[in-house]
Amino acid sequence: MTRARLSKATIKKGAVVLTAVLVAVTLGFLVHQHQRSQRYAQALRLAESGDASGAYGIFVGLGDYADARERAAGLVEDDPALPYRGAAKGDVVSFGSFEQDGDSSNGPEPIRWIVLERFDDRLLLLSADVLEGRQYNHVPFQDVTWADSDLRAWMNDDFFDAAFTPAQRGIIPSVLNDNADQSVTGAPGGAPTQDRVFALSEQESVVYLSGGANRSDIGEALASEYAASGALTVTEDGTADWWLRSPGTYGFAAQFVDAAGTPVASGANVDVLYGARPALWIDLSEAGGGGQ
Repeated sequence: MTRARLSKATIKKGAVVLTAVLVAVTLGFLVHQHQRSQRYAQALRLAESGDASGAYGIFVGLGDYADARERAAGLVEDDPALPYRGAAKGDVVSFGSFEQDGDSSNGPEPIRWIVLERFDDRLLLLSADVLEGRQYNHVPFQDVTWADSDLRAWMNDDFFDAAFTPAQRGIIPSVLNDNADQSVTGAPGGAPTQDRVFALSEQESVVYLSGGANRSDIGEALASEYAASGALTVTEDGTADWWLRSPGTYGFAAQFVDAAGTPVASGANVDVLYGARPALWIDLSEAGGGGQ
């Protein structure tokens, strides 16, 4: 009998504890939901008052609460530079989309970009991954510069059109790129070019890939599954060589960055298949600068 009474007492005590735990969990959930509701209402007020940045930050933080994701997306549709105004050098951001997982049936994947530089209201971005295997130019042993290369044409036409929405294209400015001669042999770099998208230059590789840390963090790039599924040579670690836009030792060669992140100034023949890592500027001003 004593054991039976103890067992009943123990069961009763356990039930009380369980009930208390359930009450605490329920109260915690209700408090959390109330806080989210208040934040959601605050975001609505901010959006209505014209503070899109404040509203966007709250909507993103709310995740899947109510229609927060849709409202955040709507704010970005109206102002595509909105998510990037707080970005700083060294950040990784998502911008545009491109086929990367090798499964076209599920649509393109968001492109990750490394913020190489911030100057006032402009960001210089470099794709974090090798997005596709490309030749610099298809004709072997033919002198060619960036201005007339297949790689430039692909970046500014097919890639540009496929990767970005019309609204996103509106904040990608056309910039004047100086194409300097090769630093050792003087192989011609060609005329300056107006580019929306471009490969980095020899000079930019010196600035952004100097030192082991930068070569590891920025220069060494994984190839997307889509890029690796073709004829592109990929290391056991999944990285690949990728093109720069500057000339190599000869006019039929172009510089590249090897799979370990080290720039190779002597270059490789332009018809070799190496990785493409597009770079671009985005304009964070309210009006954007893509159309200029």
